[in-house]
Amino acid sequence: MKKIWMIEDNEDHALLIKRGIEDENCAATHFSDPLEALKACKEVQTQDQKPDLILLDLKLPGMDGFEVLKNLKQLKWFERVPIIMLSTSSRKEEIQTAYQLGVSGYVVKSEDFGNLTAKLKRIKDYWFHTVEIPNQVAG
Repeated sequence: MKKIWMIEDNEDHALLIKRGIEDENCAATHFSDPLEALKACKEVQTQDQKPDLILLDLKLPGMDGFEVLKNLKQLKWFERVPIIMLSTSSRKEEIQTAYQLGVSGYVVKSEDFGNLTAKLKRIKDYWFHTVEIPNQVAG
């Protein structure tokens, strides 16, 4: 079972994303608060506890997605976890900043559920069935 952690403050977006990604092979855990999400990440102690993919919203209360990304990149268990920034923003400056900070991908959320679901399926197919990610060994 693949695990996706979603850091998304908009409950409607979270529900749509969860519907679009969950299936018999994939479960989603939703964090609406970025500090709560980081706390959960810091508690990861084994390979089995960590998520296989993180979907990170850019516009979050208290701490934006860029700050969350910076924090995640400093955690040993998250060095190789793909982090996809999902945002309603298509501003070039924000996209560039996300990649400079180490995001694995930047996807603009679609307001059309069918289009959003198609994007989420392509994300899952790419990260779970197309590319190989090396195992991470605690050091």
